[in-house]
Amino acid sequence: MKTALLLLMFVAPLHAFDKALLEEHLRESYRLPGDLSVAFSDAKPSPVPGFDLVEVAMTRGGMEQGEKLYLSKDGRYYLLGDFKDLKVFPAQERMKKVDLKDAPSRGKADAAVTVVEYTDFQCPYCRKGYEIMRDRVMKDYAGKVRWIYKALPLGFHPWAEPAAVAVECAKLQGHDKLWKVHDAIFERQGDIDASNAEEKFTEFAKAAGADPKAFSDCYDSKKTLPAVKRDAAEAESMGINGTPAFLVNGRLVSGADYDAIKDAVEASLKKLR
Repeated sequence: MKTALLLLMFVAPLHAFDKALLEEHLRESYRLPGDLSVAFSDAKPSPVPGFDLVEVAMTRGGMEQGEKLYLSKDGRYYLLGDFKDLKVFPAQERMKKVDLKDAPSRGKADAAVTVVEYTDFQCPYCRKGYEIMRDRVMKDYAGKVRWIYKALPLGFHPWAEPAAVAVECAKLQGHDKLWKVHDAIFERQGDIDASNAEEKFTEFAKAAGADPKAFSDCYDSKKTLPAVKRDAAEAESMGINGTPAFLVNGRLVSGADYDAIKDAVEASLKKLR
């Protein structure tokens, strides 16, 4: 009997809380629309003293978004979102989530500053971001910056994901070929549409020196789509949902803004000095 009671203590939730009351308070506090459904997990331990953690799932129109909610032990006070820990810097936490293994890069491998760019090939602002990185950042900070490419095709751009798949197919034949196709897509962005995308990507791959048949087999089978999805999921894990987005040694810069990127690079170099 004692063993059974101990088992129940471990598997039972930390404490019961009034989910209906919490939902009502959330809806009124945050003016949640009526057609948005809210579901709570049971309370579980959190790293914040005095608070338990509740996972909140908000669903609307078939789309679900997860949020964290911290609930005081007595069930009275809550915080929707994350506490900030002064001992943990956001830039460091972001870089821990970035997979740099076999990541295509430009610049010195041991450069002091790493700029990870999440981009969408159909996005006009991403073309500007590409030009800023190529013509300004990589020249102004030659030898000091390493530029990493990551895919983040947005759902409302019909040929953005196929372009990312094509670039990854070029990567299978060499990082140099990836960058050549990457550059060609941005430089010829205005010539591409959903009807001619495959033709253009094949043309760019051939000009880059890739084997046309191997490229076409890869592209037609969407062999590299999982790699594209991994990049997008990585961005999402950091709350990045717009393009272009840059991580400058982990510091987030949203949009094609040279001054903001420059400030982040300078801050990183100053910190290292």
